[in-house]
Amino acid sequence: MADVAGVAPLPQARILMREVDEQRAAGSTHLENRDGSPLALLEPPFVLTADVASVALGMDSTGQPVLNLQMTEAAAPRILAATEARVGRRVAFTVGDRVLTVATIRGPFGKAMQVAGLEDATDAQRIFTEITGKAH
Repeated sequence: MADVAGVAPLPQARILMREVDEQRAAGSTHLENRDGSPLALLEPPFVLTADVASVALGMDSTGQPVLNLQMTEAAAPRILAATEARVGRRVAFTVGDRVLTVATIRGPFGKAMQVAGLEDATDAQRIFTEITGKAH
């Protein structure tokens, strides 16, 4: 699968990134992780669909499918501050009510991010289509 040029997400795509609530406090959002285990997420999200300028389908250095997201210029400083404050903490990237990946923030980012851990190329294509409305 070659890299696909970035496409703006559909307004209704519901892309969110939230910090994992390790304490499982009241008021957190509860979803199921990909392995079926319960996952509590803090509100509000610090990345929203409106923050994403484009989504592209690609491959990482090991040949695994990834989604490459470019953030809007307006959102980048806010996301940078949010990720700086969360270095070392776990976050979940969701589309709709599906948890695509849970990762520990290793360093701050603001303008771009890569979502790895997708099941396979078919799954990556399906998620890309759900987010953008485009087949390819």
